[in-house]
Amino acid sequence: MAQANYLLHQIETWEHEGLISHEQAEALKHRQLEAAPARRVQADEIFVYLGTLVVFLALAFLVFLNWQTLGQIGRVLAVLVPTVAMLALGGWLRQSDSPRLLRGAQALWLGGSLLTGFTFGVIFNEYATLNWSERAIGDPWVLLSCLLATSAAAIAFAWLPTVTQSVALHLCGSAVMLSFLNWLMLTIPRPSSMFRDSLIVLAIALVFGGAGLALSEWLRPRAGSGVVRVSRLFGMLTILFLTFFTALMEYPALWQKVMMEMIALLASVGFLVASIRRQSRTFLYSGAAFLLFVVTEINFAHFADRVGMPIALFIVGILLIVLGLGTERLRRRIRPVK
Repeated sequence: MAQANYLLHQIETWEHEGLISHEQAEALKHRQLEAAPARRVQADEIFVYLGTLVVFLALAFLVFLNWQTLGQIGRVLAVLVPTVAMLALGGWLRQSDSPRLLRGAQALWLGGSLLTGFTFGVIFNEYATLNWSERAIGDPWVLLSCLLATSAAAIAFAWLPTVTQSVALHLCGSAVMLSFLNWLMLTIPRPSSMFRDSLIVLAIALVFGGAGLALSEWLRPRAGSGVVRVSRLFGMLTILFLTFFTALMEYPALWQKVMMEMIALLASVGFLVASIRRQSRTFLYSGAAFLLFVVTEINFAHFADRVGMPIALFIVGILLIVLGLGTERLRRRIRPVK
């Protein structure tokens, strides 16, 4: 609603400045007023979503409570039928011109995309060698299930590139990353070096996080800001979370611990600098939050005494103030670079 009001104000400003005629301004206002109510989610639509969710939970509990008595084919059909139904119904609603039905298609494809991975997991459990009670998330069949779910989510996103489908795609992609990471850790011969494992985690973070950031850049001229923001957020958080995770680990050598902490620190500062270049609040807020986490972790790890920690925090605070005061000069030097 605020965005619509801002656009109406801009139209009036353009008319006042002579950039557009009165007729053009009225036509733009009429178009905006017609489009704005259609984008709202009404109360009755929310009740439909809640009712559908409750029905789905009821069926899910029914299947869960009778899982062992369903038999092999029954267990597969119990997850396969609703998944196919949600994807098919979402595809049918996608052809509608009604904003409400399009939102319904998004919700159905979101659920269908997320259920796809579970569906393949059940199929592999029943007919392949996957055993959920004995194998971890790093099982190759789990990785294959996540890959197939990501493929389904990618197709849904290509057909209906919205924020909802983007969230489904990145959630499935995150599941692929976690299952691949666990599979890799189970495959590496033991005993293994904690430092080497952390370097592998960092490499995976850069690959998957970089893919998310690259996708956001590719989507910038092709999709809405919300879709771009989702890809940017997932890519950034993948890098920041995993670098911070490796900084928390304990290593046999002090230099290894310091190196991981410096990598996490540089990642946070890097996104702060990128926020100036891209004028992105997503980079700014997340980079600043993780910078605070990293600084706190470094202080507790190395300066946990009555004098050292306050002095270290004081120095870091001064550095942040200097960085903030120099942001405008840094922005002027970075922004002209294309």
